[in-house]
Amino acid sequence: MPGKVSMVVPCYNKAKYIGAMLDSVIAQEWENIELILVNDGSTDGTREVIAAYEPRIRQRGYELVIVDQENAGCCAAVYAGLIRMSGEYFCLVDADDELDQKYVSTMAGWLDENKDYQWAMCSYRPYLIKDGREEPLSITSCAPMADNVQLLERHILRRIITTSWVYMTKMDYLKKCCLIDNFCTERRKTYEPLFAVPLMLGCGKLKCFDQPLYKFNRFASDMYYFDSYEKVDKYYSDYSYLYNWSIERTSIGQEEKNKLYALVKLGRVKDHLYHLNDMDETENNVKDRELYIDGFAREASNLIDELFEPMPQLEPEVFKSKQYIHILDFLVKIALSPDIGKLMHISEGTRIIGYGVLGKFASKLLPLLIGTRLEPEILWDIAAGIGTVTIMGKSIIQPQFDQLRESDVILVFPKSSEVFKYVKQNSNAAKVFHMNTEYEIASRLQFPKIALDCRLRHEGVF
Repeated sequence: MPGKVSMVVPCYNKAKYIGAMLDSVIAQEWENIELILVNDGSTDGTREVIAAYEPRIRQRGYELVIVDQENAGCCAAVYAGLIRMSGEYFCLVDADDELDQKYVSTMAGWLDENKDYQWAMCSYRPYLIKDGREEPLSITSCAPMADNVQLLERHILRRIITTSWVYMTKMDYLKKCCLIDNFCTERRKTYEPLFAVPLMLGCGKLKCFDQPLYKFNRFASDMYYFDSYEKVDKYYSDYSYLYNWSIERTSIGQEEKNKLYALVKLGRVKDHLYHLNDMDETENNVKDRELYIDGFAREASNLIDELFEPMPQLEPEVFKSKQYIHILDFLVKIALSPDIGKLMHISEGTRIIGYGVLGKFASKLLPLLIGTRLEPEILWDIAAGIGTVTIMGKSIIQPQFDQLRESDVILVFPKSSEVFKYVKQNSNAAKVFHMNTEYEIASRLQFPKIALDCRLRHEGVF
């Protein structure tokens, strides 16, 4: 018998959809499932649908646990299911979605056979209902998560899948992460951060299946149908609250917590601006946008000055249109970039050396470095010949790797990875960084107020 999978399904007024979900559960290829249905005080006939399906579920050979409770919100409903689990694996499913028949067998099967993996994830396909017909949307891929790098940071900033119903987790890993012990039941509309924070900070090895094994009913999802700013603000205030709740209860150091708190604030700005400026044309718009956009644009500008240094001091106007996308994408890149973070710890005595300064790429970027911490004091280029050639008032010389100090930092301007590899191999103990991102240059030119040495500020701020 394969390992038992405890599948928790919170249910509130989903009579219209839950039958399709239960059909997809019954169709699973996995033979050992404990289905935990938590009826959170439904008033639309959801409980009657569950009762009608009970014989079929048990006939399929699955264990069935039905929990009836007064309406308390999705977090409380999920928790009521979590504390009743008895399986070796866990997954969480929404009552208005559907599962591919291989949803459980693909992920639980892998975890059964690969003891060094603690959890798995699949891609999903969202769909809408238009004129009574189902309209599939583009697949949302989990492939970017396969590197297992900066998962929580990218989750907070919406760079990867942020939903938890594509997870399959070993029960012992769930317990190791203290997910149930630290679960919050105080919010009614969302629970995603309560899974992401402990699982992603737990550093368990993750297997990604880039297959749409989950079918997401976007038509029935509350988060895409905010019709007022108050609802937008309430939802993402709760989302931020749950991130911070979970982060505070982790065992990481305070400095790392402060960084995550800062990212949560930045992520909340992105979420608000999406709903105010950039929702899909197929979605409902926030009807009272004009009443709030001026105030929130000022709030976004002030918050970015709080989170980044040197302060960008961006005009609020840039946050009142889709232009905000380019700004925030760039600031997110700064926040997530480990190299930028390392560069910001340059000591006062460190020499900055520019390599390949006669190239076209360097000619675009070097002027942006003037007056920043990254302005090179020594300029190298293998094409430097006899005679005096200067840039920024400094002479250009041939590379002198034998004179490098351990505290030196070399900024490599040519795009070629071979050049970067050559410099790194010859740099001894000096630090080497590649300055080869055209997008970064374009962003700097477009938003000159964002200094090249801009970085996420989080120490001592919160």
